[in-house]
Amino acid sequence: MAKKKEIYFGKGLKRIYFTIAGLWLCIPLGAILTGNKAGLTTTEFAQFIGLPFVIYFILLFIIKGFRK
Repeated sequence: MAKKKEIYFGKGLKRIYFTIAGLWLCIPLGAILTGNKAGLTTTEFAQFIGLPFVIYFILLFIIKGFRK
């Protein structure tokens, strides 16, 4: 098996991002399971759930801008 000359960081960074995003989505899930004792509104739940998707596409747009 031949060695790679360049290290591909994209795959590792994607895995790290998806792990952090998954943990982030546990926050509203935990609030729902505890009966919403934190007092979160529906809008805040939507923001918690939608934020990882927005950040992903922004980072994807920035990273694609640096490729040749």
